[in-house]
Amino acid sequence: MITPKGAHAGQLEPAKKSLISNGLLSGQDDMSIYNKGVCHDVVAYALYMRGAAISPDELVQFRAQGWLTKFNYPSGDQWDGYAVLPKGKAIGFYRVRDKTWFHSAITTGNGSEVRSVNGFSLGTAWSVPIDMKWVLGKPNDDGTFNYDGTKIEVYISSL
Repeated sequence: MITPKGAHAGQLEPAKKSLISNGLLSGQDDMSIYNKGVCHDVVAYALYMRGAAISPDELVQFRAQGWLTKFNYPSGDQWDGYAVLPKGKAIGFYRVRDKTWFHSAITTGNGSEVRSVNGFSLGTAWSVPIDMKWVLGKPNDDGTFNYDGTKIEVYISSL
């Protein structure tokens, strides 16, 4: 859910939106001032503020898992557990057992670090970045990771 301050910030010129985006990704700014939604919502807002191909209408219309089609994680690259991730990319977490996209986060530009909300050890509070290498450990031979008693895959959205 976009806050009044978040709606105002979303209408600023690109240079000012970029400054806010950098503050969000660095943790200097708290996402809850701009968006109080679940993980997919806050990632979409951060992408929008970075200039990703998300329209203002989509930002208002889509909610929660409604963002998954836009993020289109299956068409992105699967993370190998080692590659440094570029700043400002949506990361999708897929539980293999029940074929579910259960979490989204956004890269900070610092190695394999991401920020998110509502994701337990994959990002509970925006103010606390998560290092995916540390949380997930080494990948399995099939490219999955062991997480929460099951196997997951991690994808980088091309959005």
